[in-house]
Parts: sequence; C-alpha cells; structure tokens
Amino acid sequence: MTSQQGAAATASDAGIQPINGSTKKFTAIILAGKRSGNDPVASIFGLEYKALVPLVGRPMIAYAVDALRASKSIGDIHVVFDGEDALFGSCGKLKEELDAANVKVVATAKSICESIIKAIDETGRQFPYLVTTADHALLLPEVVDYFCERAEPLSGLGAGFVEEQYIKAMHPESKRTYLPFRDTKLSGANLFAFMSPDSVKVLEFWKNVENERKRPWKLFKAFGLINMVGLMLRQLSVKGAFRRASTVLGVETVALRLPYAEAAIDVDSPRDYMQVTKILEDRETHTL
Repeated sequence: MTSQQGAAATASDAGIQPINGSTKKFTAIILAGKRSGNDPVASIFGLEYKALVPLVGRPMIAYAVDALRASKSIGDIHVVFDGEDALFGSCGKLKEELDAANVKVVATAKSICESIIKAIDETGRQFPYLVTTADHALLLPEVVDYFCERAEPLSGLGAGFVEEQYIKAMHPESKRTYLPFRDTKLSGANLFAFMSPDSVKVLEFWKNVENERKRPWKLFKAFGLINMVGLMLRQLSVKGAFRRASTVLGVETVALRLPYAEAAIDVDSPRDYMQVTKILEDRETHTL
C-alpha cells in the first residue's frame, strides 16, 4: 500500500465523507523565509534557506507548490521569501517551475505574523487565504481540498491538526509534538485558513504575544489563567479550548481535524528530512 493509498484508507475508515470540492478559491501563501539563527536542516547542506534544500532531486518548496497548484480549491499562489534574487539566485530551475505555476514572490517582514499580514495586504486582501509552509513537502492536493472544504463555512480562522491515532497508525516512528486535550492529542498540520478580514485579528494578537516570549506570565495574562491552566491540566476538550480561544481573540477560531497522517509531518529536523525523503521516494516508486 502506498502512502497516498494509506491516507485514503485512513480517511475512509474514519467515516469521512468524500470531498465535493470547495466553491471558493483560496489565495495561497507559502511561508519560506529564513529562521532566526541556523536552521538545523539547511545547515547540513551549507545553505541559508531550508526551502531550497534538495529533496529527492528538487528544492523542498517545489512539493508544496505542486500540491497547491493541483488543488481544485486554490487560486493565486504567493511565496513569502527574502526577495526574488535570494529565492532564484542559487536555483534557476526553481524559477522555471514557479513561473510555470504563476507563483508570485512577496518579501518577508520582521516576524511570521507580520509576514502573513504583509502578504495579505500586498496581494489585495483576496480572502479567503490558505497559509502553509515551504517544508510541507508531503502535502497532497486532496489534503488541501479536504481542508479548504471544511474551512469554507467559517467566518474566522481554521487551523489544521491531525490526531495522534492517525499518525501512530501510519508512521509510529515519527516524532511529533502533540497538544494534549481531554478528548484527544493533536499535532499541527501547518495549514491555516483566514476566511475574512476579521481573522487577521488573530495575527495582530499573536504578533503582540510573540514579543513576550521571554516573559511567560504575559502569555498567561493574554489567554487568561483559567484557560491556560485548564489546557495544561488536560481539562479542556478540543471544542472547549478553541471556543475559549475564540472569546479571547475576538474572532471565531476552529480546529479542523484531518484524517491524513502525513499532513502533520514536515521537515523540522534531520530525522524528519530522512523520513520525508523515504516517503517521497516511496510515492515516486508507486507512480512510475
């Protein structure tokens, strides 16, 4: 069974209804800029940018572009990077690929939140937006469509997650970070849907919180002591936690659960790089 077949089987086993397709076209933003400090994956290859790390013969970012381009739910695609010269300077072939996909480049800002806000503003505020990352090399068009279809009824922010049970079933060796809730454990899928101008409030809120990372009590104050302690003690369900988050943020915020294990596997470490390489090689073998 290929990884794609396994993902489909997992969705079927979960009783998920087939995708009919989103009626809205999402504007896609791929975050591909440089981390502060040395990236543990890019540094292995002597590169500055993880997005340009070679992965099964192609720059890592090309796989995320492929998935978005093939999705029925995506319209325009924009890459947030440190300028076109930096993106294409060391990889002319990538320019050909992105030009063919009609991908535009938007310059980064000071932080991730500010970069997303800047990209939304500079691309004409064409809501809804789907935001993902360049290291999402295992992303598939059907996962994008599934996510967008379920985000479509929302008025605020939808964040993609995968339950631990799916990841353990498909890739028990994968090391993921999980958020513990009363009813399940979720791992982030690096997929975010900003459905309306109101959803940008979340970015404005988090931009302020980002500045307080060295003062954790500020985080408690921002989210409310009861909310934070409840989550830490696993007393909140997923719906309950996100309902409270919506109240604090002043905008609807919903966890969208995806029954696709590989949607939660990105390339954050050398170990991830090896795992993703193996999965991509397996996909390639079974499509020949």
